[in-house]
Amino acid sequence: MEKILIDVRTREEFVKEHIKGALCIPHYDLKFHREFLSNKDITLYCNTERRSAIAQDRLAEMGIDSKYLTLTEQESCEWVEGTIVCAQNYVSIKPGHEDQFMDSAMLLCRATEHMQGFLGSKALRVSGMSGIGSFIEADLTELEVKPTRMILVTFWESKEAHERSHRDPEFKAVFDSLGQHLTQMPVEEFYEVLK
Repeated sequence: MEKILIDVRTREEFVKEHIKGALCIPHYDLKFHREFLSNKDITLYCNTERRSAIAQDRLAEMGIDSKYLTLTEQESCEWVEGTIVCAQNYVSIKPGHEDQFMDSAMLLCRATEHMQGFLGSKALRVSGMSGIGSFIEADLTELEVKPTRMILVTFWESKEAHERSHRDPEFKAVFDSLGQHLTQMPVEEFYEVLK
């Protein structure tokens, strides 16, 4: 039976530090890997044992046995460290420009994929609001937000790798074209990934 070690934390935590040879499958994604995980000798771990226990329960619900490493057992493992930086752009899109903006955003993603130090991206569109999460006693979940607002998130090995991307001619041409679709120019901020 094949033995596998699974880090059940987030991908970003995994990039920052993980046990050598481990795979990263966050505990909330295990259901998508059921077939792959069947008939494997599975050992799980996280940084508190809590998510490992949750993952073990979820696997058991799927009929898959597993065990997890205690924090003490993890101390004897070889760990690999990396770095990860998150860059975020907050944008408001001109009404009627949503499709053109998304087309340009997809071109920007394609221009980024090959770059050294690039670790992935996400595009998020505001799709409503949480009244309760905003201390408002109203159901705002289906509220239409205008103008359309988005957050473009990219992950990098370093701030320097990110800054190099903006000097790449293909990337710069696409990035510079985004402004024509926005009601305000983006503000890009760096974030340290904590979890």
